[in-house]
Amino acid sequence: MKETLTLLEEEAPASISMGQIAQLSDVSTKTLYNIFKSRNGLLLAAAGQTRAETQSSESVLNAPEGVSRIIALTQRTMETFARSPEFMESAISVVVSISAEEEADYHRIGGTQQWFYEALLTAEAKDELVPGTNCLMLSQLLAASQWGVTLMWQKKLISLDTFRHQAILKHCVDLMPFCQTDTKDWLQKLLQSTMKEACNDKKAAWIDETRMAS
Repeated sequence: MKETLTLLEEEAPASISMGQIAQLSDVSTKTLYNIFKSRNGLLLAAAGQTRAETQSSESVLNAPEGVSRIIALTQRTMETFARSPEFMESAISVVVSISAEEEADYHRIGGTQQWFYEALLTAEAKDELVPGTNCLMLSQLLAASQWGVTLMWQKKLISLDTFRHQAILKHCVDLMPFCQTDTKDWLQKLLQSTMKEACNDKKAAWIDETRMAS
């Protein structure tokens, strides 16, 4: 796993072979196949480890359970993208290329939705959500929003800065109609501050581009 994650930081997933990983790991190729079944299985396990480390990070665990923790996870995830964009782009390309059978085995995409669902159930128990909120459908909406902006970035349709802001903005917009007053007010303030930050970043980027052009 360690060697696979290191390779993903340096190379595209398509160029990484099981033989290469086995040699670096000082094990046989057969051992790798016995453990992970396939090359995609190993790459998915490596990507899953990155996600698990993000979910168990101090900033996420220290956030209040419920809606706040959903936002904290997304913020922490965005920090990972900003720190290692090449690696995260490689990891995303692995995840989106898997078959239905592999997704059933590893729950890589569905795992995001499941995490949101459990957080929403906690939010419901804390009376953060409007009574009658369908937590399952809302978790699917949150997961779809997150994967949507992630794929836009991965396809280079939006910049990394836009991606970071949009991930938070989308969660705020998706969650606000289903939240009680105090939580809705907190999300509204977060929405406004994120939009202000996005505007400032856009102005700074425009100034830098103008200077480069001149």
